[in-house]
Amino acid sequence: MKLPEAIIIDGKECLDILCCKILIWEANSDVIEINDPDENKCLVIRECESIEINDTYKKLINSASVRFPRGTVIKRTITSENIDKEGATTVYTERLIDGTVIEKRKGYSTAQPTDFKVGQRIRIYLGYYKDRGKVFKNATERLQTMEKEAFVKNVPDFDGYIVKCSVNTPIEIKCENLASGLKRKNVVKLGPMIVTVNDLLKEGGKYDLLKGTGLKLHPKTAERDINIGKIQLTEDLTVADVLTEWNKYGLYSFIRKDTDGTPYVMVGHTYLSGNVASSILNTDGSSDTPQIQFDYHVAQDNLTLMNCDPRYLAVSAEGFKFEGNKQIKYNVTVRLNPEWTGQNDTEHKKFQILNETKLSKKSLKLGAIPKSKTKDRVNLSAYNVIPYVSSKIGISEDELIKEAEAFFEGYNRNGVEGSITIFGDLHRTNLGMRHLESGMKVVLLDKREPEKQGWYLIEEINTKFGVNGFRQTLKLPYCIAKPEKE
Repeated sequence: MKLPEAIIIDGKECLDILCCKILIWEANSDVIEINDPDENKCLVIRECESIEINDTYKKLINSASVRFPRGTVIKRTITSENIDKEGATTVYTERLIDGTVIEKRKGYSTAQPTDFKVGQRIRIYLGYYKDRGKVFKNATERLQTMEKEAFVKNVPDFDGYIVKCSVNTPIEIKCENLASGLKRKNVVKLGPMIVTVNDLLKEGGKYDLLKGTGLKLHPKTAERDINIGKIQLTEDLTVADVLTEWNKYGLYSFIRKDTDGTPYVMVGHTYLSGNVASSILNTDGSSDTPQIQFDYHVAQDNLTLMNCDPRYLAVSAEGFKFEGNKQIKYNVTVRLNPEWTGQNDTEHKKFQILNETKLSKKSLKLGAIPKSKTKDRVNLSAYNVIPYVSSKIGISEDELIKEAEAFFEGYNRNGVEGSITIFGDLHRTNLGMRHLESGMKVVLLDKREPEKQGWYLIEEINTKFGVNGFRQTLKLPYCIAKPEKE
C-alpha cells in the first residue's frame, strides 16, 4: 500500500475556540430519535467544566460523563410551572467580546440536579470554531456560524441516555450509549442448539431479540451470517448479557451509526481471528481513511517502536470444537522450531506445537491424537506471545494448528504499540470530515520517524473536553499494513 499525500493545513491566523452543545430531552419509548429535537423542546447546555467519553468496540455499552457547576446557564422550554418554581423570568443583558450585546430572557435559567432524570436522552457535540475576527450582526448569527463550523456534518460525539446524576457540586451526569436499552430487554428461553447471529438479531429472524428496542442488526453483519455455535439461553438473561458474553469467543458487538444517523448493532470477530469476512477490520466500509500527522495532530506520543525476532515469537491459538453434544475450548501454542534451518531443511519441521489443552478421555476415544510431543507446560515468558482466536465454530485440532501457523507467517512483526493523544480537531483536517470511532482504521504519517508509518486499527478512544482543552487518546495495538518501500 502507498501512503497518501500529506494534509494541507489552513495556515491563516485565527483563534481556536472550544465549542460544545449538550441536548437533553425525554426519551421516546417506542423509537430512537435520529434527528435533534427542536431547541425549544429540550434542555440545551453550551458550557461545561469537563466532558469525558469512552469508546471501544470491545464493549457493547460505552459511557460518558459531563460535569458542570451549579449556575451553568441552560436554555429550556418555558412553562408557567417552571417560571413560578424557578423564577426564570429574569431579564438581563450581556456584552460579548466582539462588542455584541445580547439579552437573556426567561428562556434561560441555572442548572440544578432536579433538571436531569435517569432515562432522559442526551446528545453531545464537541468541536472547534476558528475565530478570524469576523463581526456578526447579532448573537444569534454568531452562534449559528460557530456551531455550523464546529460541529462538522452535525454528527454527535456521543448519543445515549442518562443513567445517573449526582447532587454534589459540580453536578455530574453519567451516561451510557444507545445500547443501554438492551439491558431492559429479556431474551427467550432457547437451546441448547446451534444458531447464527441472524437467527438471534436479524429483523424478522427466528428469534428477533432486538424487536422493540429501537435497534436493528447492521446490514453488513446480516450479509455475513456469522455462526455462533451451540448456545443455551434462559429467560433471566437480557440481550445485553448475551451480546457481552460473546466477547469470550472473540466476537464483539457494538453500536455503529449509518450515514443518515440510524443506529445499528454491528457484530465482528476480533482482529486476532485473521482477515476473515466477519473481522472488525471489515466493519468500517468507508474508503476514506483518516490521516494522523505526527508533526501537526499529535499532542503526546506514547507509542513504542517494536521489531520482534521471529525466533522469539509464539502464537497462542484458541478455538471451539465439538465433543459429542458439547462445545469445548481448545488451546495450542505454535512457535518456530529452533532446529529448523530454513526452506531447504527436510529433516526438521518448521513449527513446534506446545502447551496443548489436555484431551479428555472422550476425545481420545473419538480418535483425537495429542499434537504436542511434551506433556509439560513450556514457559514462554521470554517470548512475544500473540493471541489468536479462530472464527470457525467446530474447528478440529489440525485445522486450528494450520490457522495458527498461517497467522504466524502473516503477522507483522514491525510496527508500534501503545497510544497517542491527538488534538480534537482531527476530523476537521481530514478529507470527508469523519469523526473517529473505535474499530476504524487510521494511517500514521511521520517524516521524522518513518518506522511508525502505516495503517493501524483503533481499539479504544478516550475523549476529554473542558477547561484543559480538547484531546483524544487513541489506543493502537495493531499494525495492519506497512507502506511499500520506494
